[in-house]
Amino acid sequence: MYRVDPDLIKRLEAWVEDQKRFLEYSKLSLKELEKADRLTLIIAARTACAQILRTIKGFENWLQNPVVIGLMPYEMAKEVQEKLWQIMVEVTNFDIKHTSEYKDFLKKVIEEGRVLPPFPPEERRRLTYTR
Repeated sequence: MYRVDPDLIKRLEAWVEDQKRFLEYSKLSLKELEKADRLTLIIAARTACAQILRTIKGFENWLQNPVVIGLMPYEMAKEVQEKLWQIMVEVTNFDIKHTSEYKDFLKKVIEEGRVLPPFPPEERRRLTYTR
């Protein structure tokens, strides 16, 4: 038999409400992002990464809790595993696609001379923040 912290239900309810509020905020922000500039899009992407990390960290902690893993029904564990596996594959595929495309873009702008060449190694050592 498991001993359950009496505040666990309150913490779970608070987590769900917090996630719902974030989701509502995200939905409202979508209209603004349609006309966003590049910097705003980068900030929005970083916000998405932070939320994904927060949520995944929550799942990771959740799946290390003895009460959770000891009481979770098989069907629920299977659903969590399948969905997180799907998300993992999708994010990994997107990372491969995006990184490959950016690498090709970077090669192109280097060849076109649109970026400054890197400092030689001996120059990098001499550069400081006080210069």
